[in-house]
Amino acid sequence: MTDKFIPFGFQYYRAPTPERSEWAKDLSNIASYGYNTVKYWIQWRWNEPKKGEYDFSDIDELMDLAYKSGLKVVLNTILEVTPVWLDKEYPDSAMISARGERVAGFASEYRQIGGMPGPCYHHDIANEYKHRFLAECAKRYANHPALLIWDVWNEPELTEGIYREPKVETLLCYCPNCLREFSAWLQNKYGNIEKLNSVWGRRYNCFEDVEPPRRFGTNPDMIDWRLFFCDTITNEFKKRVETVKRYDLTHPVMCHTVPIPLFNSITCCSDDFSIAKYGDIIGNSVGSNPMAADLLKSTAEGKDIINAEIHSCYGNALNGFRIPDVNDMLRHVFIPLVHGSKGFLYWQYRPELLGDEAPAWGNVALDGEDTPWNKITVRMNGIIKEYLPEISAFKATSGEIAIYMDKANEIYTWEASRDTKLFTSSLTGAYNLFYRNNYAVDFIDGAGIMDGKLNGYRAVYFPSTFLFDEEKVKKVVEYASNGGIVLVEALFGMENELIGRHSKNLPGCGMAEIEGVRIENIFSSTMIENGYDGKVFTSDDGEIIDFYDGDVKLSGAKYMLTYTGSAGKMLASFSKTRSAVAEYTVGKGRIVDIATLFAYGYHLSGNKNNLKWIRKIVGEPNVQYSYLPVGLRADEVCLNGNGFVVLENATGADVSFELNGATVKEIVGECTASGSVLTLKKDKTALIKIKR
Repeated sequence: MTDKFIPFGFQYYRAPTPERSEWAKDLSNIASYGYNTVKYWIQWRWNEPKKGEYDFSDIDELMDLAYKSGLKVVLNTILEVTPVWLDKEYPDSAMISARGERVAGFASEYRQIGGMPGPCYHHDIANEYKHRFLAECAKRYANHPALLIWDVWNEPELTEGIYREPKVETLLCYCPNCLREFSAWLQNKYGNIEKLNSVWGRRYNCFEDVEPPRRFGTNPDMIDWRLFFCDTITNEFKKRVETVKRYDLTHPVMCHTVPIPLFNSITCCSDDFSIAKYGDIIGNSVGSNPMAADLLKSTAEGKDIINAEIHSCYGNALNGFRIPDVNDMLRHVFIPLVHGSKGFLYWQYRPELLGDEAPAWGNVALDGEDTPWNKITVRMNGIIKEYLPEISAFKATSGEIAIYMDKANEIYTWEASRDTKLFTSSLTGAYNLFYRNNYAVDFIDGAGIMDGKLNGYRAVYFPSTFLFDEEKVKKVVEYASNGGIVLVEALFGMENELIGRHSKNLPGCGMAEIEGVRIENIFSSTMIENGYDGKVFTSDDGEIIDFYDGDVKLSGAKYMLTYTGSAGKMLASFSKTRSAVAEYTVGKGRIVDIATLFAYGYHLSGNKNNLKWIRKIVGEPNVQYSYLPVGLRADEVCLNGNGFVVLENATGADVSFELNGATVKEIVGECTASGSVLTLKKDKTALIKIKR
């Protein structure tokens, strides 16, 4: 992206649709509407139908038509579609599930040509053919004048299909090649078999004896098994970047992922923090959500980011599809924009015609004609063009608050709780506690903590962080000693990743000793009723656990811990004598220990007192709009006094306010003005053009 060009357009071609007879008219129309970018899929199975015989005639024609229409092109290479010839010649290239079943190539609603989920990433011959195809793509289009970006991976995943709730029996891949590489990965991690035996609690004679986990209950082996595949996916992306760059050093290379809570580290093994190190640009799907946009910004560390797959008209064959309005389109474009995105690509231009995704997803009608929502999209693009200098100069605010999000803790929490709800809900709750208070938020993982990246943040929050280790605790305490605020929740560091054991005291991994406490009792709102059938019951009051700061009722969830020996200052309590929140002075900073799951409690309850209380703990946000009501978010893009403010109302009601020091020029969205007072409707977004 440049100061004169921000990609704004559509995914257009996923063979075999749209049909060839529609291409020229569609691309001409796209340009006439004022859009500047389209994306085409190049699919291995489709474009190499016979071994070594490449048929790029469709892409050749589409590239030339784009150039003729003045459009730039993102080429999205889809390699997770095994060609029929490869499957026949090398049947052992197919992945193997935890059930021991060969996963033969199949078609799905999002891979209609078949070949899912692609060959095993550790089958050497299949990988050679795959990268040979990618190299052919790079050589063929590197010098085409329409080319803008190489997107070499569409939504990395490692599943039998999109399983948003992971199932152990569908995990991949258990083939001999993966087991061999896993053994080597473990040897590199642990150094010797004695160390692995100690952490896993086994008695293997050598690394070749290691068995991958095939069910719940043991923790360290499952964590390592999925971390191994996270590294596998990252290394595969790195190889794809290298393959393209052998033939094209001019155009940037990227991939786009699907962020939490839709995809997860267990089934998809896509680690945005690691992947971002190797791309020139990083994107994600459904990046219209502010948490997804801030996650992307955090992992990119200054690289350009793109809202790469906007789902504005989602639906399926028998359930209709969402018709977007102005409020939706403002969210799709301007929420990610104020969090750093400098590109916007919708899925897709024409509605789908094949499979269950038909007749949804299109920005125009089935016959290619204009729609009311396309007119809105044109308007959003017009605002981008109008404010191009301001947007080009704009940089998203660096975070005041860091939220801990680590794939190992995610895997452990899934393994221990049997689903992803607790982890993703806690993460979402923690994010919204700060986001709705107008704080700038970043995410940080364990590697970031060890690299000293906590420095500069006002506070760091650890939502549902059950897996940790004493080395990271040392870094966290060092950060607090230098003036930082650390917020931990119930069962922090319960499992010590470095030794594979449950901590003997809580908070774990040495944090209890720093606080000077000892765990006395743990109440859980969910309990095992019968150890034989694993039946779980939830208390009559549900998972919400109330506690109080004076007369103010706050919401925690799931756990209520009791400590003894606390030298901390009680900030809130379950009762007059039972502390719910204690604050400990460490050097120049503080550790705030919340004896319940505060972020999860907020996610479940929506208790506005939680929002106000978190501001009391960490102080006022460092933004010019900190005076706005809690729940009203404001982000400004301005240059030389000219620009706009994007507002989101999560207060739960219509809200009236003023934008101090700004003259309102125009309002886009469900917001009205009376003199200098603006009123934004409940749950709505608005863009306010301003002059200072």
